Amino acid sequence: MTLLDRFSTIFDKDRRRNRASAGALYACIVAAARHEHFYRVRGVPDTLDGRFELLALHVVLVCRRLAAEGPAGAAAGQHLFDVMIEDLDMNLRELGVNDPSLGRRVKEMARAFYGRCGAYAAALDGGDRPALEGAVARNLYGTLDPAPANVTWAADYIEAVAGALDRLSLPAVAAADIRFPEPGS
Repeated sequence: MTLLDRFSTIFDKDRRRNRASAGALYACIVAAARHEHFYRVRGVPDTLDGRFELLALHVVLVCRRLAAEGPAGAAAGQHLFDVMIEDLDMNLRELGVNDPSLGRRVKEMARAFYGRCGAYAAALDGGDRPALEGAVARNLYGTLDPAPANVTWAADYIEAVAGALDRLSLPAVAAADIRFPEPGS
Protein backbone atom coordinates (compact mmCIF):
# COMPACT_ATOMS: atom_id res chain seq x y z
CA MET A 1 0.00 0.00 0.00
CA THR A 2 1.45 3.33 -1.02
CA LEU A 3 1.46 6.43 1.12
CA LEU A 4 -1.18 7.95 -1.17
CA ASP A 5 -3.42 4.90 -0.62
CA ARG A 6 -3.04 5.28 3.14
CA PHE A 7 -4.00 8.96 3.01
CA SER A 8 -6.99 8.09 0.85
CA THR A 9 -8.11 5.46 3.38
CA ILE A 10 -7.76 7.91 6.26
CA PHE A 11 -9.71 10.63 4.46
CA ASP A 12 -12.45 8.20 3.39
CA LYS A 13 -12.91 7.16 7.03
CA ASP A 14 -13.10 10.81 8.07
CA ARG A 15 -15.62 11.51 5.32
CA ARG A 16 -17.82 8.59 6.43
CA ARG A 17 -17.56 9.64 10.08
CA ASN A 18 -18.47 13.25 9.22
CA ARG A 19 -21.38 12.02 7.12
CA ALA A 20 -22.65 9.87 10.00
CA SER A 21 -22.40 12.82 12.40
CA ALA A 22 -24.25 15.04 9.95
CA GLY A 23 -26.93 12.37 9.54
CA ALA A 24 -27.50 12.15 13.30
CA LEU A 25 -27.61 15.93 13.58
CA TYR A 26 -30.06 16.12 10.68
CA ALA A 27 -32.35 13.53 12.32
CA CYS A 28 -32.39 15.65 15.49
CA ILE A 29 -33.29 18.73 13.43
CA VAL A 30 -36.06 16.93 11.53
CA ALA A 31 -37.63 15.81 14.81
CA ALA A 32 -37.63 19.40 16.09
CA ALA A 33 -39.03 20.80 12.82
CA ARG A 34 -41.89 18.29 12.77
CA HIS A 35 -43.25 19.22 16.19
CA GLU A 36 -47.03 19.47 15.84
CA HIS A 37 -47.19 22.73 17.83
CA PHE A 38 -45.87 24.67 14.82
CA TYR A 39 -48.72 23.45 12.65
CA ARG A 40 -51.67 22.97 14.99
CA VAL A 41 -51.19 25.91 17.32
CA ARG A 42 -48.98 28.43 15.51
CA GLY A 43 -50.54 28.17 12.06
CA VAL A 44 -47.53 27.18 9.97
CA PRO A 45 -49.02 25.48 6.90
CA ASP A 46 -48.83 21.69 7.19
CA THR A 47 -47.83 21.41 3.54
CA LEU A 48 -44.67 20.53 1.64
CA ASP A 49 -43.73 24.23 1.66
CA GLY A 50 -44.50 24.73 5.35
CA ARG A 51 -42.50 21.66 6.33
CA PHE A 52 -39.60 22.80 4.15
CA GLU A 53 -39.66 26.22 5.81
CA LEU A 54 -39.45 24.75 9.31
CA LEU A 55 -36.73 22.33 8.29
CA ALA A 56 -34.76 25.10 6.58
CA LEU A 57 -35.18 27.36 9.62
CA HIS A 58 -33.74 24.77 12.00
CA VAL A 59 -30.88 23.84 9.63
CA VAL A 60 -30.07 27.54 9.17
CA LEU A 61 -29.85 28.03 12.93
CA VAL A 62 -27.57 25.02 13.39
CA CYS A 63 -25.38 26.00 10.40
CA ARG A 64 -25.12 29.54 11.78
CA ARG A 65 -23.84 28.09 15.06
CA LEU A 66 -21.41 25.78 13.29
CA ALA A 67 -20.05 28.60 11.11
CA ALA A 68 -19.11 30.54 14.25
CA GLU A 69 -16.44 27.86 14.88
CA GLY A 70 -14.43 28.70 11.78
CA PRO A 71 -13.35 26.22 9.09
CA ALA A 72 -14.09 23.06 11.10
CA GLY A 73 -17.60 24.28 11.86
CA ALA A 74 -18.17 25.43 8.30
CA ALA A 75 -17.17 21.96 7.04
CA ALA A 76 -19.62 20.35 9.47
CA GLY A 77 -22.31 22.76 8.24
CA GLN A 78 -21.58 21.76 4.65
CA HIS A 79 -21.98 18.08 5.54
CA LEU A 80 -25.31 18.92 7.21
CA PHE A 81 -26.46 20.86 4.14
CA ASP A 82 -25.48 17.95 1.88
CA VAL A 83 -27.48 15.49 3.99
CA MET A 84 -30.49 17.83 3.88
CA ILE A 85 -30.32 18.16 0.08
CA GLU A 86 -30.06 14.37 -0.32
CA ASP A 87 -33.07 13.92 1.95
CA LEU A 88 -35.11 16.52 0.06
CA ASP A 89 -34.21 14.83 -3.22
CA MET A 90 -35.27 11.43 -1.86
CA ASN A 91 -38.54 12.81 -0.45
CA LEU A 92 -39.43 14.47 -3.75
CA ARG A 93 -38.77 11.19 -5.56
CA GLU A 94 -41.04 9.38 -3.09
CA LEU A 95 -43.74 11.96 -3.82
CA GLY A 96 -43.50 11.11 -7.51
CA VAL A 97 -41.35 14.00 -8.73
CA ASN A 98 -39.15 11.74 -10.83
CA ASP A 99 -38.86 13.58 -14.09
CA PRO A 100 -36.25 16.02 -15.39
CA SER A 101 -37.77 18.78 -13.25
CA LEU A 102 -36.47 17.09 -10.07
CA GLY A 103 -33.00 18.61 -10.39
CA ARG A 104 -34.50 22.03 -11.00
CA ARG A 105 -36.80 21.69 -8.00
CA VAL A 106 -33.94 20.68 -5.69
CA LYS A 107 -31.85 23.61 -6.96
CA GLU A 108 -34.76 25.96 -6.23
CA MET A 109 -34.98 24.56 -2.70
CA ALA A 110 -31.22 25.01 -2.20
CA ARG A 111 -31.46 28.59 -3.46
CA ALA A 112 -34.42 29.22 -1.14
CA PHE A 113 -32.42 27.76 1.75
CA TYR A 114 -29.54 30.17 1.13
CA GLY A 115 -31.98 33.08 0.95
CA ARG A 116 -33.43 32.11 4.33
CA CYS A 117 -29.92 31.64 5.69
CA GLY A 118 -29.03 35.20 4.75
CA ALA A 119 -32.27 36.71 6.05
CA TYR A 120 -32.33 34.92 9.41
CA ALA A 121 -28.58 35.26 10.06
CA ALA A 122 -28.53 38.97 9.21
CA ALA A 123 -31.50 39.67 11.48
CA LEU A 124 -30.08 37.62 14.37
CA ASP A 125 -26.51 38.86 14.04
CA GLY A 126 -27.68 42.46 13.73
CA GLY A 127 -30.16 42.22 16.59
CA ASP A 128 -32.81 43.45 14.15
CA ARG A 129 -36.11 42.18 15.56
CA PRO A 130 -38.32 43.83 12.86
CA ALA A 131 -36.20 42.15 10.15
CA LEU A 132 -36.50 38.80 11.95
CA GLU A 133 -40.28 39.14 12.21
CA GLY A 134 -40.41 40.15 8.54
CA ALA A 135 -38.42 37.06 7.55
CA VAL A 136 -40.74 34.89 9.67
CA ALA A 137 -43.90 36.34 8.10
CA ARG A 138 -42.49 36.13 4.58
CA ASN A 139 -40.93 32.67 4.79
CA LEU A 140 -42.52 30.62 7.52
CA TYR A 141 -46.06 31.69 6.70
CA GLY A 142 -45.63 32.27 2.97
CA THR A 143 -48.78 33.56 1.33
CA LEU A 144 -50.85 33.38 4.53
CA ASP A 145 -51.71 36.40 6.61
CA PRO A 146 -50.37 35.16 9.96
CA ALA A 147 -51.67 36.36 13.30
CA PRO A 148 -49.21 38.92 14.70
CA ALA A 149 -48.99 36.86 17.90
CA ASN A 150 -47.76 33.86 15.88
CA VAL A 151 -45.08 35.94 14.16
CA THR A 152 -43.94 37.33 17.52
CA TRP A 153 -43.95 33.84 19.02
CA ALA A 154 -41.92 32.42 16.10
CA ALA A 155 -39.33 35.22 16.40
CA ASP A 156 -39.08 34.51 20.15
CA TYR A 157 -38.62 30.81 19.39
CA ILE A 158 -35.89 31.52 16.82
CA GLU A 159 -34.03 33.74 19.28
CA ALA A 160 -34.36 31.06 21.98
CA VAL A 161 -33.00 28.35 19.67
CA ALA A 162 -30.13 30.58 18.51
CA GLY A 163 -29.27 31.39 22.14
CA ALA A 164 -29.40 27.73 23.17
CA LEU A 165 -27.18 26.73 20.25
CA ASP A 166 -24.71 29.54 21.00
CA ARG A 167 -24.19 28.07 24.46
CA LEU A 168 -23.25 24.64 23.09
CA SER A 169 -19.74 23.54 22.21
CA LEU A 170 -18.89 22.44 18.67
CA PRO A 171 -18.44 18.80 19.80
CA ALA A 172 -21.89 18.86 21.42
CA VAL A 173 -23.52 20.24 18.27
CA ALA A 174 -21.59 17.86 15.99
CA ALA A 175 -22.62 14.92 18.20
CA ALA A 176 -26.28 15.99 17.85
CA ASP A 177 -26.41 16.61 21.60
CA ILE A 178 -29.00 19.34 21.07
CA ARG A 179 -32.15 19.96 23.04
CA PHE A 180 -34.24 22.36 21.00
CA PRO A 181 -36.54 24.49 23.17
CA GLU A 182 -40.01 22.98 23.44
CA PRO A 183 -42.20 24.96 21.00
CA GLY A 184 -45.28 24.60 23.19
CA SER A 185 -43.75 26.15 26.28
